[in-house]
Amino acid sequence: MCPAEWLHLPEDVRPLAALGSEERIRHIRAKRWVDYPHADRVMRRLNEIYAQPRSERMENMLLIGHSGMGKTTLVRKFERTHTVRVGNSGTCRLHPIVVMLMPHDPTGPRFFAQLLKAIGVPTIDSFERTAPRESTVLRVLAEVQAKVIVIDEMNSVLAGTARQQRLFLQLLRWLSNELRVALVGIGVPETRHALLSDDQLRNRFMNLELPAWENGEDFSHFVTRLVWSLPLREPSPVDSRRLMKMLIGRTGGITLGTCKAIERAAIMAIRSGAERLDYQAFEHAEVWDGIEAPVLMAGHRRKSRLG
Repeated sequence: MCPAEWLHLPEDVRPLAALGSEERIRHIRAKRWVDYPHADRVMRRLNEIYAQPRSERMENMLLIGHSGMGKTTLVRKFERTHTVRVGNSGTCRLHPIVVMLMPHDPTGPRFFAQLLKAIGVPTIDSFERTAPRESTVLRVLAEVQAKVIVIDEMNSVLAGTARQQRLFLQLLRWLSNELRVALVGIGVPETRHALLSDDQLRNRFMNLELPAWENGEDFSHFVTRLVWSLPLREPSPVDSRRLMKMLIGRTGGITLGTCKAIERAAIMAIRSGAERLDYQAFEHAEVWDGIEAPVLMAGHRRKSRLG
């Protein structure tokens, strides 16, 4: 039985509070999922993309947001939700959703190689001699019954020449038309520029933004729920306006920075014996090592509000 004073924790977290310090610290450092409105909105749109019937003109999505906002975490959760295993042992896995990393060199062969790697096709040692053929890629994608191809770090296409960008966008359009699959591009706000040169492709993409946090009720709820997931043995008064203002100011509203600061403060609270988070817990310089607000965040917010 858990001591009565641990009733401030959710029921599933209370047993963790009985563990030793290092075990609890390992739990704090582990990845976790905390629902929040913007994430729920993105997941709904992703599920709509997935549920659409195959057609000659699939609706695609471009998910944009600053680095550290949790875009990749969202699409990985989306992927897990629709993972399909077949056979008695579940060893054969279909890939209705393929999540791949955009190659830094935006060429067709390297894109196809990354796509096959995401599905689990063995890495090709001598790429130049054995670059994957279009027919091979189409056959493999059909075999795993791909419905959605998610391209993470799609902003890498901007590193190519104008001709490379144009050819790559044509490749995406061909792939979508040939297989009747939906495409989801993930990247920073500048990724939108990659689609401007292809009218047909641009018109098929719905833009959706995962914005940085602003100081308000949603952010306060997110922080509170995140702290609830941590096995601290004392209640943590983290819903003060003063603390919310500090977190927004020091992180620029970036999810990664916010989570990292809270995790570090919680680990320090366990090691010091304080077992709680409050404003003073975030005054330690070690909590903020390497965490800072993006330089362009303020300007982006003004533009978002005006636009």
